[in-house]
Amino acid sequence: MSIIEPYALFEKARKQCPNPFTLESVITANEVWGEVITNLPSLNEHIDRQISEAISEIKQKYSRKKGITIKGDRGTGKSHIIHRIWKKISQQGDSIFSYIGPCSNPKRINSHVRFYLADSFNHQDIKGVSQWQKLAAAAIKTLKGTDYEEKYRHYIEKCDSPNELKKYIINIQTKETLEVFFDELVEAILENSSNIDYSFLRAILFLLLKNLKDAQIAFAWIKGEEHSEFKKVHLPEFSLEQQEDKSIWMIQQICKLADIASLPVLICFDQLDSARTDSDSGDSPAETTAKCIDQIYFQCSNVILICCVISDTWIEIEQMGSGIPDRVGQSLVTAQPPNAEQMVELVKLRLNWFYKENHLNSNDYANLFPFEEAKIRNVASQAAGVRDLMKWCAEQFETAEIIPGQIIEKPHINPIEKNKKEFLDKYKELLKRIDVPIKDDDKLAAIITCNMKMIPAEGTANIVVTQVQQISYKNHDLHLIIIGYDCLDNRNVKIGVRVSEATNGNTFNAVMKRLLDYKKYGITRGCLVRSTSVPKNWKQGNQLKDQLENQQGGEVVVLTKEEMKPLVVIETIYNDAENYGFNKEEVTNLVKDLRLVADNKLICEILSAPN
Repeated sequence: MSIIEPYALFEKARKQCPNPFTLESVITANEVWGEVITNLPSLNEHIDRQISEAISEIKQKYSRKKGITIKGDRGTGKSHIIHRIWKKISQQGDSIFSYIGPCSNPKRINSHVRFYLADSFNHQDIKGVSQWQKLAAAAIKTLKGTDYEEKYRHYIEKCDSPNELKKYIINIQTKETLEVFFDELVEAILENSSNIDYSFLRAILFLLLKNLKDAQIAFAWIKGEEHSEFKKVHLPEFSLEQQEDKSIWMIQQICKLADIASLPVLICFDQLDSARTDSDSGDSPAETTAKCIDQIYFQCSNVILICCVISDTWIEIEQMGSGIPDRVGQSLVTAQPPNAEQMVELVKLRLNWFYKENHLNSNDYANLFPFEEAKIRNVASQAAGVRDLMKWCAEQFETAEIIPGQIIEKPHINPIEKNKKEFLDKYKELLKRIDVPIKDDDKLAAIITCNMKMIPAEGTANIVVTQVQQISYKNHDLHLIIIGYDCLDNRNVKIGVRVSEATNGNTFNAVMKRLLDYKKYGITRGCLVRSTSVPKNWKQGNQLKDQLENQQGGEVVVLTKEEMKPLVVIETIYNDAENYGFNKEEVTNLVKDLRLVADNKLICEILSAPN
């Protein structure tokens, strides 16, 4: 191989592959559960140690609960710490872990935590076992050494391999005997663990069966979702108001069950400053979350509550009364920015990713090629954060001389076009790795509302939007009202929008009745946004849908993941604008200029008059 060839391969890869220094500038929920390019265990290892010590204390009953606040400026690796916690737990299995992102509806913060905690426990460890399965198997294992050990011996023996236990139950029990089997099993377990609720334990045992229908019904019950078949598996039904009250109780039950298995429960709260202020109480997102954490702290044991905040957000919490800061920040630890050595290591990690993705041999290149270590250290010495360093590296990576003797001319780039390109790079990268929140009406509505405010002055193809009103969240109420002018029909419009993924007929009916009350909201048209069709056996629901479409000039718009995903990305960048290298005004203007919302099919369907 000639001296030139490795550099020619590098140059070819640089042109074809994404710039490694623009990727994953912000950790999303996907990366918390998955993989990250720049995980540097030595960065903030003092916090990793503190959390490991807290797990050990709870496990050995030296403490019953712990509140840990991780404080640090943007770009100091707080979310990376959470990622490492889960990675370690998924390998060692000494505790169970949940990740709670920002809440869209502050009035339902408890339900939000319950929903995402339940969702978190569906994630699997390195053996392919979900955290729910681990809990259910642990409950069965408590029968060891009791009068029931002989009866359930074959089940107990398989508790250390929950997937084998699942197969055994499915093979031994028929569809007809399964319910009776679980009823008797619950009663046996509760003889020695009487502080666990009967219905809760029954639902947990169903989760051993993973994807079977009864397991899915039980999972919906635990999450606080609605389901028409709760009675079928003998689980009690609760109203929407009761669900909010029951949420902390459900978390309490989870902590009790985990305690039996000596598995501390970690609940990690992240991105507290990305949510919405409560319009009634005036509480900031941080204050709303802190109050929820405080409730859990008071009512639950066997729990570690971890809260990631920037310094300004911690000041808000610190000023709260009633001893809340003392519990939320029972242990206050500070995330430190990387030192010069760690900065160099972070650059190496990104370069190694680039080599691996492009099948390049790192030994063919000088250390840190195409950079000079002295220059990286110089950037680090100027008190630059990780994001500043990554930005510098990204620019240098694009223009560095790769093939010896080849001169790279730096083209003059218009600052506006450069900003636009940087935004589009972030936008396209996030599109590949972000998920659409499923069955979270309030979150989906918040995303649509945020995006509606980024429609340019000239509007969409048909509608000029003049105002977007976010409704104060109440049960079954509209989510937003859009005021504008219909250029095709030459008239003013006021569109009421409600997102409803309801799986319960009564809830759907309540939503539709609000949406049909044009007089109350002063709207000219109602719009229901929903991903699934209304079941044919919902007689009243279909009548109300027909009234909306055929009598009141409204419409039902089908929500698809493909059309929703770009809106999720835009809202994510907007809410965390500073971390992505912009401010919120810049994001709004860029989205308007690029017509990313104005030309989105879902947005256009909501705004356009029904055919």
